[in-house]
Amino acid sequence: MQRALAAWFNQRGREAVEAGNDDRGRLWYRIAATVRPDWSVPRYNLALHAKYRGNWHESLRLNQIASRLDPEDEAAWWNLGIAATALHDWSEARRAWMHLGVSLVDCGEGEVLVSPVSACLRLDPNGSGEVVWGTRIDPARIEIYNIPLPESGHRFRDIVLNDGAQEGTRLREGREYPVFNELQIWKRSRYSTYEVDLLVPDKAAETRLIELCGEHDLGVEDWSSIRIICAECSRGNPGPHECTATAENHRATYAFAAGDETEIAALLGRWGSEFADAEFHNLRTVLVD
Repeated sequence: MQRALAAWFNQRGREAVEAGNDDRGRLWYRIAATVRPDWSVPRYNLALHAKYRGNWHESLRLNQIASRLDPEDEAAWWNLGIAATALHDWSEARRAWMHLGVSLVDCGEGEVLVSPVSACLRLDPNGSGEVVWGTRIDPARIEIYNIPLPESGHRFRDIVLNDGAQEGTRLREGREYPVFNELQIWKRSRYSTYEVDLLVPDKAAETRLIELCGEHDLGVEDWSSIRIICAECSRGNPGPHECTATAENHRATYAFAAGDETEIAALLGRWGSEFADAEFHNLRTVLVD
């Protein structure tokens, strides 16, 4: 009887959440957990909503209970690892990832890391959904190595907490890379974002510009190459669908990431001295650290 009653309350919670009533959904889940305190599912559902509210202490606590009640529930362990990472609780993060069989870099008792691999990150997944490239440094964090558009509020080399589920792919040089959704910024970088109007005379000049930025640990990107796509296309390989993309990219500028404008001005001065036909104008700050 208790099993069926708890399942009924849990189902009411799921229906309330799907209808957009999170408060009522959480109430039903709590009742289900009270009716059957040995059942992991209502605790997992409560933890899931704590995650999406950014309530990391509550998410950690509830996922600890859910994973203890059902040690085979990989989703609970995964969300436990995310919550622990958000809180810098490296012992719990390590416990979660090791339970899931993730290969970790030997880092003692400190910050949990994996061997870095490329992946993509969808910023503001419920809004603009800009997708950027980055380096996955552990299962729950990606360091951005594009220069995001300033309206995203993100910067070159921000470290971002990402959700666990893959949400689409991106293709590069014949290989598919996973896309993960952002949860929140985990650590802001030291960089600000700048725009410059450039005349790049040829491929050699572009290559040299990239080399100089690498030598000085600065970011550079041709924002005129950005492509605006619809939400379905953003998932990667969506199949036949009605594409709703209407916006066009009107930027014809280069973006730079640096600590201040003087770094960019000095670098462009050196670059311009090497290429007689190179021009740069209108250096402006678009996002300050």
